[in-house]
Amino acid sequence: MFILIALPSIGFSQIKKDSLFLQYLLAKDQHRQAITLLSQFQGHYSDSSQQRFELPYWKGMSYYSLKQLDSAAYYLGHVRPESSYYNKSLFLAGISHSYLQQTTQARRVFLSIPTQNDTLTAAVKTFELAGIALLERKLADFDSLSGRFVTSYYALQNQQDHFRDYREIIQKQNRKSPIKAALLSAIVPGSGKLYVGGQLGQAISAFFQNAILGIQAYESFRKGGISSPRFIIYGSLFAVFYVGNIWGSALSVKIKRQEFNDKTNEQILFDMHIPLRTIFN
Repeated sequence: MFILIALPSIGFSQIKKDSLFLQYLLAKDQHRQAITLLSQFQGHYSDSSQQRFELPYWKGMSYYSLKQLDSAAYYLGHVRPESSYYNKSLFLAGISHSYLQQTTQARRVFLSIPTQNDTLTAAVKTFELAGIALLERKLADFDSLSGRFVTSYYALQNQQDHFRDYREIIQKQNRKSPIKAALLSAIVPGSGKLYVGGQLGQAISAFFQNAILGIQAYESFRKGGISSPRFIIYGSLFAVFYVGNIWGSALSVKIKRQEFNDKTNEQILFDMHIPLRTIFN
């Protein structure tokens, strides 16, 4: 604590010393102290000094390490082109927006990254934009971007293959229809659940429940007529289970789709992040 208070008071004028101390704090996971220190540094540098160009980067990285991604995206997105960390900052700002589900902002940040004949930066930029297209389920945009994938960079190879796999899985999942699931369950109770996700046990259970109640309702009607108490009980139970089976099958498609989307998005974001860690660390 003494060091944190004393150092700003004596004021370092060289960015190397400031950066080394900040790196020390970050290496020790003292990110909140680093943010405090950076706020104190801010008033010591002129608007044109190199030191001032670096402050948003270090502040953004501190928030990034704390997983405060909204603040990380803000500061990393305000790193100026004069900074040696400019491209890295924009990539991390873009991935922060992506994790926050702010895909429009993420795409805008990624598009703003200059490549200037830097083939690696261009390849990573294309890869990240392809990830955004997958998150938004814009498969046509993904196909256009994936056509520009390069195989010469090891840091991207596996993740590019994963993206192509996700694209095929997403397309298959999008074909699942709640209406079709409901119709199948109406024709053969339980078949809608089988269509949704191969839930054989639930499908068999739903079929026998409806079949048994249907048979009981029919026998009650045949023996006692429509007004018999036995028919009213079994007929009502059959109607509840039959309609519930149809509704449940349609709802299962939506639930499965949401679960699928959440899991797939998590995998996409993980793969979007890996090349940045490999290249910039």
